[in-house]
Amino acid sequence: MHIRSVLAVAVLTLTGGAAAAFDCKKAQVAGYTYDLSPLAKEVVLESNSTTPPTTTGTLYRLNPCAALAAEADNTPEIDRCPENAWVCRKVTNYKKGEKARVTEVNAVAGISSKSEPSLEARASGNESPKAFHWKMGGAEVDKVGWSADIKFICNKSAKNEDQPKLLGFTDGVLSLEWSVPAACALGDDSGGGGGGKEPDGKDDQDSKSGGGFFSTLFTMFIIVASLYLVVGVMYKYLVVRASGMDLIPNLAFWREFPYLCTDFAQHVWNMVSGRRRDGYSVV
Repeated sequence: MHIRSVLAVAVLTLTGGAAAAFDCKKAQVAGYTYDLSPLAKEVVLESNSTTPPTTTGTLYRLNPCAALAAEADNTPEIDRCPENAWVCRKVTNYKKGEKARVTEVNAVAGISSKSEPSLEARASGNESPKAFHWKMGGAEVDKVGWSADIKFICNKSAKNEDQPKLLGFTDGVLSLEWSVPAACALGDDSGGGGGGKEPDGKDDQDSKSGGGFFSTLFTMFIIVASLYLVVGVMYKYLVVRASGMDLIPNLAFWREFPYLCTDFAQHVWNMVSGRRRDGYSVV
């Protein structure tokens, strides 16, 4: 057994449980599951206002499921949306006879590769929420933190291709309203409760809490065992200067362990079956 191999196995074990990224296909809201993957695309919203002698256009690019893709290479770097932005705001000034000029561009939501949205809703009894909020913070401009707040509304008569409604941009908060079928909980076919939960109102995840407990327990056991093995091997290798099989911590105990288990099992069996070995008792 080589110490580098042991360390490599331990590192893989300890890093295997890294947190997964935001999954739009299995978004969790108040214990219910929503599939927002049909909305995993870039949406562009634009509004114009007259500012004599110019016209000001405000453009919003957003994707509720991931960071925006990089802009075309022919867009000047200074005019591009920041990297890792999920929602971007770009203000352009137009004047007749002159070239359009970008006066402002910044991330309304998403500032790093670790940025993820939060989903908030109020549950009502056993019914899945018919509306929930998608929220994410963004850049800080003039000491004001920007953020986006998208209110998703369950509407099965609409289409997932429908555009969100721009409500406004006030005090650094972009407010949108998006009425689409994707905002309805999975399994919520009747418009009532039951979407993503069992009929008695218990969440599917709660019904599997036992499995989650044992999974966590098993993961903790693997981590502790890996640490025990790594520390023991390093001690034997660096301090005792052992090699080969002698690198295994408490080698004598582990060699006897199968026999100890056999003796224990035999002892339990004898107790359960009522069998006792004849012998002498110490007086």
